[in-house]
Amino acid sequence: MNILILTDFSDVSENTSRYALDFLRETPSTISLLNIQDINFNEESSEELGKKMLSISKKMHEAIDNLKNYSTNPKHKFHLNLSLDNLITAVRRCVEEKKIDLIFIGAASEQEHRHPLLGNHAYEIIQKIKCNILAVPDKVTYVLPKRIILPIDYSVLSERKSFHVLRDRNYVKSENLTIVNVNENENYCLKKKMIQELWENDSKENIDLRFLNKNAFFNSDFLMEIQDKYDQIVILEKNLSISDKLLNSRYGLFSKISNKIPILILH
Repeated sequence: MNILILTDFSDVSENTSRYALDFLRETPSTISLLNIQDINFNEESSEELGKKMLSISKKMHEAIDNLKNYSTNPKHKFHLNLSLDNLITAVRRCVEEKKIDLIFIGAASEQEHRHPLLGNHAYEIIQKIKCNILAVPDKVTYVLPKRIILPIDYSVLSERKSFHVLRDRNYVKSENLTIVNVNENENYCLKKKMIQELWENDSKENIDLRFLNKNAFFNSDFLMEIQDKYDQIVILEKNLSISDKLLNSRYGLFSKISNKIPILILH
């Protein structure tokens, strides 16, 4: 797999990097570490710029050395990437040039959603970059997900292929999947039958599918309950309105309550 990890050298970013390597422990991967700098060449002297670039270079090499030392897979390859572009341009170029399969980024929290690499920036990447993304809350360590919850607004899912990505074990590593219908006006029974047929046809895994109607999914109390019962939230790309309600740093629920479980957005 081709992996991109965004870093600003903060504790949040370092934790995300370790989480990524644990997630990829058994997976041969080429891992690109991307740092983005906003430098105004017109306002700083050559000497100041030189010192700043030297400091950035030192931090990047320390970060990549830490990753190499932490990794236990000899088939992990590491690359450094520094960009002076804006966030979206830098990430999009890296995704395209390196054919990235999955991006790891630190997720916003109640206390840290104003962090320069979190909050609005993380949400902007989710909205504008067409790539699988795993948002990792601070201080969360990787455990193999045993229970995954998948909120779906069925009104925007009209094709079976929307669910195919859930069969990729590189991303969805659990065999216990709870599907939550967040749109109570849909023909739920018909959709449930369709999903069951999808998993039963040509499926080697024994996936435990559970279904739950919950028109109050976007409720702080219910989301706190989810964090005690599940190991990961998965959101399909066509349901980005769900990530908007959860992750938007201005009005998303996870900007108001602390989130302690990773969120995987699949394209």
